Amino acid sequence: MKVRFVQLESEAFLTDIDFMRMSAAERGVYVTLLFYLYCNGAKCEFDPPTLGRLCNCSDFENVWQNVAKKFQTRNGVIRHKRVTKELRMAKKFIQHQRKAGLTGASKRWQGHSTANSGAIANETKGNVIEKESKSLTNTSGLALSSSNSVRPAAFLPASQGLYFNSALTNIIRPRSQSDRTCFRNVTNWLNKGCAEGTFTQEIFARVLDLADEAKTGRKPAAVFMALLKKELGYKNERERKF
Repeated sequence: MKVRFVQLESEAFLTDIDFMRMSAAERGVYVTLLFYLYCNGAKCEFDPPTLGRLCNCSDFENVWQNVAKKFQTRNGVIRHKRVTKELRMAKKFIQHQRKAGLTGASKRWQGHSTANSGAIANETKGNVIEKESKSLTNTSGLALSSSNSVRPAAFLPASQGLYFNSALTNIIRPRSQSDRTCFRNVTNWLNKGCAEGTFTQEIFARVLDLADEAKTGRKPAAVFMALLKKELGYKNERERKF
């Protein structure tokens, strides 16, 4: 399981006394190593020549002396507490969302294995969607009827949207830049819907459920987008302009 997105707080850097006292070279080495740890499972080998080339720093060993205290180095391996924590949280979120999606899929189709399972499943699926749509509409109405100065309870932090995107790309591997762009647009659409009160947090698990359903298709990303349009009325950026 590869985590592609993590929470990165700019304020944490700008309020860190140690970081503020660093020179430009020290900041460059520090941030580059952080990014590398995020991409490398929260650890990397302490090899000054290699790390110097990675950071594009010809004086790496001297610069490292003022940056080393921000990391933990043991048995020739570099780690960073915050990086380890964020990656652990991201992996737990992905596992939770995938489990929720699979559970939802199991419940949705459970009991529809009769001879007419296809027709029954389609009819039941439509009823469930209609009920859930009404529920979402009612939720939206309640949110809109409240004071504009109060955020809906369903509002989610941006980091959760990033974790969702990572979970989605773990279920359906993007085959092109177009697929990645579509997935980012879907994530933004869900975040916006939650912020406006149209959706609740459960929508993320539901969409991952659709992704899991689509992943076995010949063109998983295309099948996934078709399901989104059919079941949730999703429109891409071009369609929204008309």
